[in-house]
Amino acid sequence: MSDQKIINVPVVFADRFYMSQKALNEIARLGGYTVAGAIDSGDLAEKIRGSSAVRVIVSEYVPLNDAVLKQAPALKGVIAYGAGYDHIDVEAMKRKGVTVCNCRGQNAQAVAELTFGLLLCLMRRINQTDPWIRAGEWAEAGRALPEWVSGRELWRKTLGVIGLGQIGARVVRIAKGFDMRVIGYDPFMNPDHYGRLGVEPVALEELISLSDVVTLHLPLTPDTERMIDSRMLAGAKPRMILVNTSRGKVVDEEALIDALETGRIGGAALDVFATEPLPPGHPLTMMDNVVLSPHLGGLSQEAGDRLSDAIARQVKAILEEQQPECLILSDGGSQRR
Repeated sequence: MSDQKIINVPVVFADRFYMSQKALNEIARLGGYTVAGAIDSGDLAEKIRGSSAVRVIVSEYVPLNDAVLKQAPALKGVIAYGAGYDHIDVEAMKRKGVTVCNCRGQNAQAVAELTFGLLLCLMRRINQTDPWIRAGEWAEAGRALPEWVSGRELWRKTLGVIGLGQIGARVVRIAKGFDMRVIGYDPFMNPDHYGRLGVEPVALEELISLSDVVTLHLPLTPDTERMIDSRMLAGAKPRMILVNTSRGKVVDEEALIDALETGRIGGAALDVFATEPLPPGHPLTMMDNVVLSPHLGGLSQEAGDRLSDAIARQVKAILEEQQPECLILSDGGSQRR
């Protein structure tokens, strides 16, 4: 007989992520919550095993799949902490009539700002000049700076935005402040939306060939996995910069590494990777023409509070059998984009 304590509260946070005290207090009033702190779906399934109380599971990274469903007979809904929900088996949820939600839009501004933070860091070589100064090499060089510190401007460059949802739209607005020409590709976008954003619609291959900078803002799906592959990169401008703050597997990482090592493209600014955390000694960590951050795009203090509030609202809606605001799949089985 297992001595595991049975969870007797309706809301389970699968992994550990930031929640404001205000949001936690609201969820506590709805019947309570617990933090499972699971490392994977098997761990989560074991931790909720034997409980008929669990009705909502919130997860940032822990996969929610059949293994979890088998241990949660009373489950009514699952919520992705953030916009991405590729860790949720939507088809499995559909079979069991479980509502699926995300929190799209709540961290959109944070991701859009990081996109330009990474891009400017790379374009102006901040990632190289900062350690150069700290190592005392500026003092040795004196006023005559080496030629390599000279970077490039964004002004009037062509920005190609792949994915024009809430994050992509914010990226477009920031780009206009640099007087950039913005072209875009989004097969799910209403054609009128391009005009409202001031974006020129182009085919994907054309976007890659015309852009000085390509930035990715789309979910990971079977259609988008490895969308940016060796064939796409072969058609890029020689000094093109690739920015990815969406999902690592949208890019064929081996093809990207090859394009960077051979100088086929100019550089990459990456917040997401095929394997996370990025393993020590990974080729991307050895390149001066790459800027890396640890999947922190949505992790601003303000975004954390907005996400917390959105989680609380959607937990309340699910428990009270109302329609959540960021519905992906209803308990009736209809799926929305």
